[in-house]
Amino acid sequence: METENKIVTEAVEGALEQIEKNSPEEFSKLNADPKLKDSIIKAARETATEQVKLAQEFASRPDQDIRNRLAKYLPEDRIKLIEGALSIPTFRVEITKKEDGKHGVQFTRDGAEFLPGQQLTTVADIESTSFIQMASILVEAVLLVMQAVGIKISPSSSTIEETVKDTVAAIKNSSKLQRAIAQFIDSWEKAGGNALSESKAIFYLIKESNAGGILWTIIKELCKNMTLQEWLKTSAKVAAMIIAALATGGTALIAKIALIVWSAVDFARKIANLVQLEEIKKSL
Repeated sequence: METENKIVTEAVEGALEQIEKNSPEEFSKLNADPKLKDSIIKAARETATEQVKLAQEFASRPDQDIRNRLAKYLPEDRIKLIEGALSIPTFRVEITKKEDGKHGVQFTRDGAEFLPGQQLTTVADIESTSFIQMASILVEAVLLVMQAVGIKISPSSSTIEETVKDTVAAIKNSSKLQRAIAQFIDSWEKAGGNALSESKAIFYLIKESNAGGILWTIIKELCKNMTLQEWLKTSAKVAAMIIAALATGGTALIAKIALIVWSAVDFARKIANLVQLEEIKKSL
């Protein structure tokens, strides 16, 4: 019990530290409002406690009977939120091959153009498309984390576009993040369709995204239209969950991901696109 309490306490303290580090202005407002701060601490504590309890539940057989086991701790609406986490509309990258053997790419959202399409005739064309696809994967991983802690979000097309733009810039400027994404793709490919292995790959991508700071960049952009209280609650819950998850080996979050990863067809297609883009680049 002492270890569990320590994990929860450290998760709450760490969540506040993350808010202070990444959003100092909002943190100052939080400190100036004792009632608000108490509510945010409570939200972080509840999230961390939930994470610890679920980690104990899924310490063995983490990929079996997941939904029923989650139902012992979470209400039905929370489970449904998790189940829809990798189905939130962001955008699709459609790679086509013409009769002349050349490739092109289209970016669509809900059947309409999301970003201008282009021909993949140079290495630069392919790399720019790859960065956009990488950004899409990272954004969806963060959306997954948010819904895993009970934060329902339906970002608009303009919000997704701005988020992707910021994420692409972050990826381009971070060789460490590029290596993490490459490792994720490799792990996903090696998983061979095994839900637990794929879920572990996503968890480690989330872990590296958090360490690299991009997770906070994405959250801030996705949540820019939230009220101060909503933003602080979201930040505290996400940070507390990740800290508690890291302290417990990621067991609970991996189980939540495993619940849905087998049906995440669009998400899997994004990974396949990156593999295909690399093959096209080699053929030039």
